[in-house]
Amino acid sequence: MERTARRAALLGGAATLLGALALGAGTAPAQAAQTAGAQAAAGAYFSTWATDVNMRYDVNRVNGDRCPESPSPAHCPDVLGRAQPGDRLRVTCQTRGETVGGNPYWVFAHNETRGTYGWMASYFINHPDDVLPGVPTPCYGP
Repeated sequence: MERTARRAALLGGAATLLGALALGAGTAPAQAAQTAGAQAAAGAYFSTWATDVNMRYDVNRVNGDRCPESPSPAHCPDVLGRAQPGDRLRVTCQTRGETVGGNPYWVFAHNETRGTYGWMASYFINHPDDVLPGVPTPCYGP
């Protein structure tokens, strides 16, 4: 499924660029690059399907850089908040961490509904693929 989603994203982007060029937009490539950069900086929005999903961080850096390098409950021991179904989660980054539910990815999310942030297992994001579209991967964290 991951390959299908990646292919669809690439084809969608190519179709958008070709459409802009066909309309005579001579600056379309530059504008498309600026738009893509702004979208990556802003993040993509998702929600969770589960209740009380921990949003984790290593506030006191007791594990050094392990939390953003390889997120897991052990590496990110501090729970800064919990996400609920319907919460607006702005996901800015995804990387491999401890596998949860068969999904090896973790995301760094800003819960705009509850005003919290942190690492959470991508398994709990309401999306059918392990890798989320429109979210940079790999990453080192926030």
